[in-house]
Amino acid sequence: MRDQTFEDLLGLRIIDEVRLSKDGDLIGAIVSENFRDYRKKEQRKEVYLFDRNFKIIAKYEGYGLHSLCFTPAGSVLFAEGKDIVSLKGDGLPLKYSTGIKVNSVSFFGGKIIFTGEKEDKKGSDDAYFFEEEDRFTDLYRIDESGIVRLTQDLQIWEFASADDAVYAIASDCPQESCWYKSKVFRITADGKQELIYDPGRRQIGKITAHGTRIAFLESVMSDRGVISGDVILYDGSIRNITDGSNISYSHVVLQGDSIYVLGNDKTTFSIMDLSNKREIWSGFGIVYPAYSPSFDTANGSFVVPFSPPTDPPEIYRIDDGISKSSLNSHLADIAAYPAEIVEWRSSDGEDIYGILRVRNPEDPLIVYVHGGPTSFSYASFIDRTSIYLGYGFSVFAPNYRGSVGKGRRFAELNVGDLGGMDFEDILSGIDHLKRSGKIRTERIYITGGSYGGYMSALAVMKTDIFKASVSLFGISDWISFHGTSNLYLWDRLHMDADPWDFDKYDRYSPIRIKHDPKTPILLMHGIRDPYVPIGQYYEFYRFLKEKGCEVRMLVFPREGHGFTEKDHIKRQYLETIKFMKDHS
Repeated sequence: MRDQTFEDLLGLRIIDEVRLSKDGDLIGAIVSENFRDYRKKEQRKEVYLFDRNFKIIAKYEGYGLHSLCFTPAGSVLFAEGKDIVSLKGDGLPLKYSTGIKVNSVSFFGGKIIFTGEKEDKKGSDDAYFFEEEDRFTDLYRIDESGIVRLTQDLQIWEFASADDAVYAIASDCPQESCWYKSKVFRITADGKQELIYDPGRRQIGKITAHGTRIAFLESVMSDRGVISGDVILYDGSIRNITDGSNISYSHVVLQGDSIYVLGNDKTTFSIMDLSNKREIWSGFGIVYPAYSPSFDTANGSFVVPFSPPTDPPEIYRIDDGISKSSLNSHLADIAAYPAEIVEWRSSDGEDIYGILRVRNPEDPLIVYVHGGPTSFSYASFIDRTSIYLGYGFSVFAPNYRGSVGKGRRFAELNVGDLGGMDFEDILSGIDHLKRSGKIRTERIYITGGSYGGYMSALAVMKTDIFKASVSLFGISDWISFHGTSNLYLWDRLHMDADPWDFDKYDRYSPIRIKHDPKTPILLMHGIRDPYVPIGQYYEFYRFLKEKGCEVRMLVFPREGHGFTEKDHIKRQYLETIKFMKDHS
């Protein structure tokens, strides 16, 4: 077996969505490349229609394909730009052009319904009033008369159809930040809207419906689409049916009398039926998509895209036995690296967990800090951390307080303390690895993106234990972040403070901390990042440069919050590995 390389990572096929037909005989999947081509806005994707033995019945290729579902007749339906495409069993696609940018597709009352956003057509005078002219994403129905708009002045983020209504997670303003104050609405066929549930300071997602019941997930969450929390059931009244659980729930499906859920217990995933407390399947690794794991079920069968540390990602079908696809069989000749769960007690007594991947305890250690913070690190066959072992490093990925995998209480523990005890969890985890002998090296580095970028920027201002830091698209100044990010509600909720009181925002900002920084740092940022604007690193670069700290900044054109063009991903890894090895 040969070592993993970043070329192997680029060859990984990502399983974005899986669905089962109503009878359970057909499997639909959307599979994407792990990068974008130069100057392309979207990743190239493929929609597959498989039989139950993963024989390909039909396939469709394109860019930006998403929102997969089955029609009652057994065709696969999905969105492509302004089109809704039906991939039939004879391999001939049918397209319906909506003239509207389609976000998601489903059925209600036998009719296709979808959400979408009409695009403005402006001429040479394309000036606009900030936040005053943003378009709502509306709910539409396609019937004999054409396209009928069902909602107005309501931003639809997600929806699910029940017997007599559509239930939507929605907000009364259309900006990205408005997702953080979404509520559940009931929308009838004639467009009447009724507020069903307001989660207050928490966020909601993964809504599902069956008959007269709906369910969704609720927790403090940091990113739209990165969904995990407790299971909330509505059947005329609202109740939390997993209250107090030490498991994080990442997906829920209502079917018949059953409430099927995907539980995450320190990255051991289980499909369970909460109605009769029955476990159907379990595995240690990662369920895809990694940021928001999911599965589907129909007629007693289940499909789940999964990768343990020992095997590449595939679609697993679970019924009388377990079978799987061969989408990533081309990766079978590369090495699988060891992975273990490590647990330790932080300085205040809180129990923390993380992933450790070590071949030799004397190898230099990369501490990889995940983003979010309400996300998690996991152990898969190949991902953006595992490949470092092929270049001579060990990897430690702490799931600090505020992470997913230990229930809602744990996920909400760092609210009001961003960069406080969650950062201490990382330091205490490193101490644990040293004391236990799991690592025997002082060559320790830190890296991460987004919130992980913030933590790896914070590291150079709070400690000198790291040989170097590679910090990606993180926050350096919470006040200027609040003023320029399109997620201005996110920091208010997670910081649990008014930014214009300044005190807490200043205390947690790396550039405000009184410390003489000695750790060399490489900053990387995408120039088009709307979530964490690049000004955060321009500020931090200038601050560190004028402090006499060793700092470099690599800027990626055309990139947003994360690097997705093929050559940019290569450059990120080459520069990261070189910077760390240059500071050994």
